Amino acid sequence: MTDSRKMSRSSIAAQGAEGGGQVLKRILLVVALAAAALAGCVDDDRGEAKKLMAGAAEEVESYRFEIEMDQTVEYRNFSGQGSLEGEKVALWWQGEINLTDNSSMEAISSKRTTLAGDRTADDAVEVYFLNDTRYQRMGGEWIGLLEPDPVHRIENSDQLAHLLEMIERAEVEVAGTERVGGDRVRRLKVVPDDDTAFGIMLGQISSIDPRIPLMIDMNVLMERGTELEWTVLVSEETGLPTESRISAVYSAGPGVLRVPPEAAGGMEIVIETTEVRRFGGYGEPVTIILPEEARAAPILPPDLPEGEEPEPLT
Repeated sequence: MTDSRKMSRSSIAAQGAEGGGQVLKRILLVVALAAAALAGCVDDDRGEAKKLMAGAAEEVESYRFEIEMDQTVEYRNFSGQGSLEGEKVALWWQGEINLTDNSSMEAISSKRTTLAGDRTADDAVEVYFLNDTRYQRMGGEWIGLLEPDPVHRIENSDQLAHLLEMIERAEVEVAGTERVGGDRVRRLKVVPDDDTAFGIMLGQISSIDPRIPLMIDMNVLMERGTELEWTVLVSEETGLPTESRISAVYSAGPGVLRVPPEAAGGMEIVIETTEVRRFGGYGEPVTIILPEEARAAPILPPDLPEGEEPEPLT
């Protein structure tokens, strides 16, 4: 009787274990299917966000944009290294573009201040593109330049197209939705591909001082000295981006700086950048009006290949 009970209990335990195993298998299967479905949804959201923006951008005929960039460069332990001095750079760039008649306007101003705050330098540039001619003011002087390829020129000014091109090559994750200024927007977290990330890094560092990339092994910096966060807000109503924000920190120390390790002595260049691009006015009328002073500017012929003669200007 005792043996029978033992066998019965063993049999029940075995059956229970087998049943528990089947339940566990079912649970794991359900979890796996749910994970696969979730991954599919994430992929769909990522692809849908890109597709939505690209499709909406095809209908855009005009828009306005604004770019703000704040940068700080600090040279650590560079005593006795010449004129290197840390500084802050503030850039403001405002423009509008009409893609139907290939016209645009851009106004750019920048301010540089030493970290000590004892010296500042301001600069401003205005550029108008109208009737296949680029008008540019630097300081108080205006100059005009005929463009041999006006379509290519306007493509270079198309900030929206540049942004979408970079996003198309990037990994995109929908991080949620929120309301900004009364508009419902999607928040996208963007991880650029290596080529795009390198281009962003090179552009930001060069805009501070073109000497810096010569002092740094940029490939090594890309591998181990870069922190970059990129967020894009997209209107749920229009499917078009309203804001792009990139925050980056670049740290170049021994092994990244182009100096022998024994001479580095703790030297380090640290660059912090915040770049915000805002887009709006989609579809609103954009009429580029040339300032009166620019109308009297001398018009120069474009640079032509050797042997070709420019046509007389009228």
